[in-house]
Amino acid sequence: MTGTIPPRAVSADLEDAVHALIGHRLHAHTDRDGQTRSGYRESVYAEIRAELAARLGEGGSLRPRSLPPAWVEGLDWITTIDTTVAGWWPDPGPDDGQPETVRRLNLLAAHTWAPEDHEAIAWCVDDLEHWAMAGKALLEPVRRWELVAACPSCGAQTVHRPDSSGEYVRQAALQISAQGCECLSCHTHWAPAVYRLLAAALGCDIPAGVME
Repeated sequence: MTGTIPPRAVSADLEDAVHALIGHRLHAHTDRDGQTRSGYRESVYAEIRAELAARLGEGGSLRPRSLPPAWVEGLDWITTIDTTVAGWWPDPGPDDGQPETVRRLNLLAAHTWAPEDHEAIAWCVDDLEHWAMAGKALLEPVRRWELVAACPSCGAQTVHRPDSSGEYVRQAALQISAQGCECLSCHTHWAPAVYRLLAAALGCDIPAGVME
C-alpha cells in the first residue's frame, strides 16, 4: 500500500465504521429516581466477547463447546470478524492489552490509503457496518411474537425454517413485533399502523406490549 493522502470521505467512512464495531457507545439509562443519565458502554465487539467468555466459563477461551443456539451465532459472529480482519491486516502490531482484532482495526483505520485501494476499503466499510448491526441484534434482539393464524395474503399458517444450529423447526408464519408483521412464507409485510385492522381481520388480539 502506498502513502497517498486519501479523500476525507474514504478516511471518515472507515473510521466511523471501525468505531461502530469496536468503539465505546453512548448510553442513556433511567435511575430509580426517574432521572435519565448518560454514560458509555463497551463496544459491540467487546460485549459479545465478554458474553461468550462468561458462557464458556473460566479462561474465556473462544473455542466451540456446548452453547445455547443463540450464542452459536455469537461465536460465529466473532469468528467471522476475527478471520476476515486478520486477512485485511495480518500484522496485529504491538500487544497493548487489546484483542488482536481491535489492534488490527485501529491500524487499518489509521493507515493512509492510495486511490487504487479505495474500492477495497469501501467493501471493508460495508462489512464493518453489517457486523456492527448484526452484533447489536445479538445483544439486543427485537422482541417478536407469533400469531397462530393463517396469513391473509397466502393462507400459510406455519413454515419450516432452519434455526441457528441448522435444524429445520416449525414456526408460525406470521411474526409480529413493534416494527411490523411479516409472513415468513410469502414475505408480505404489515406496518404497525394497520395492526388493529390486521388483528380484526384475523380475529385475534394484539400481543401485550406491541402497541406501546
